[in-house]
Amino acid sequence: MIPYVDIHTHFPKTVENVISIQNITQNEWENPPNTEGGNFASVGLHPWFLTKENAEKGFEKLTQIIDNQNIVAIGECGLDKLKGENLDFQTDIFAKQIQLAESVQKPVIIHCVRAFNEVIALKKKLKPTVPMIIHGFNKNETILKELLKNGFYISIGAAILRGDKKFEKTVLEIPLERLFFETDDKDMDVQDVYEAYCEAANMNITDLKSIIYKNYTQEFTK
Repeated sequence: MIPYVDIHTHFPKTVENVISIQNITQNEWENPPNTEGGNFASVGLHPWFLTKENAEKGFEKLTQIIDNQNIVAIGECGLDKLKGENLDFQTDIFAKQIQLAESVQKPVIIHCVRAFNEVIALKKKLKPTVPMIIHGFNKNETILKELLKNGFYISIGAAILRGDKKFEKTVLEIPLERLFFETDDKDMDVQDVYEAYCEAANMNITDLKSIIYKNYTQEFTK
């Protein structure tokens, strides 16, 4: 049976037939993170928790644990104009994490708040070959087109459950080979996201599961 895939959750795996990637932020790290029972992990320096006092030590620890076989991605990490240290500082640490991800060939799961131009510019500058995934996308078609043009993957979560037809139309512009689903910090099942997408796209859920699972195996299990 083809499993569902939840590429970004803040909770341990609790549902059968779901591959989940649990986000573990730097204030929750163990060494190595607890990823038993098929609950894979992503680890990264989240901009909300970054300070000039903890960044160097945090990045050093990240480099020490990133080779753990159950850690399949770096993140969430990124840029946030509404919370955290100044943007130049955030950008410096984000760039280091992108370069680390490139060195270990693991995807990057990106937190981005009002900084899409800066995230795109950094990708153009560093030219990573690993997947760069915008998590929790809930923006408009204009932003989506810029992200797709620059090679980003897009992960959709609870936003598609709002019943917003304009957003649903925007989501359907994402090429299926660039699409992922997630639950983030919401107490929900990723199956709900799959079902909402299938309803919007008039698509068979078995076909969708097969496509997303293929995306996962290609980008997270190299």
